[in-house]
Amino acid sequence: MDGAVVGGGDTDFNDLVDKIDASFQLHFEGTRDRWGLFADVSYVELSDSETGEQGFTRLDFDIKETVFETGAIYRPGGRSGRLDLLFGVRLLAVDEDYRFQIADLPPYGAAIDENYADAMVGARYHIPLSERWLISLRGDVSAGGTDFTWTAQGLVGWRFGAKRNSGVFAGYRYRDMKYTKADVLETRKTLAGFGLALRFGF
Repeated sequence: MDGAVVGGGDTDFNDLVDKIDASFQLHFEGTRDRWGLFADVSYVELSDSETGEQGFTRLDFDIKETVFETGAIYRPGGRSGRLDLLFGVRLLAVDEDYRFQIADLPPYGAAIDENYADAMVGARYHIPLSERWLISLRGDVSAGGTDFTWTAQGLVGWRFGAKRNSGVFAGYRYRDMKYTKADVLETRKTLAGFGLALRFGF
């Protein structure tokens, strides 16, 4: 998370968090010929504190974030195609508490407990390695409720099921979000790291 704007001034705190308290992700999708549907939910909870570069500012925070995505898949090449186009919505629910202090001055507190709805577009490309193994690359952007959000991820997956449309995936996801609460607290947050995911296809 970078660049919390508190009380009308810009104060940068880079690389605030080096651990996550809790996190999970689930992905569901079903396709038929060229069209399909998908749903994805991820949750992350983290808390930490950080001292500014000059040593006299301090920020304590607690963040809970849920991201839900749903929409349509269009595969131009049909069932055997490798490229998927994604169209849908991204719903972001955040519950964040910040406590900011400069030297010995009284601390300033701010909170975000909001829901944001974005229109989302993206693309995904599959690289088969074998009948069961594949690499999946995805990128997307969204805006509307948030000022701007974009995601990039790369996954290696092992597929199972009669149609090989379910699987276990491991990989890396990078998400950058910028949103504001009533022009009071502007937040730009970057979450990135390795993880595991389950995909259930029907």
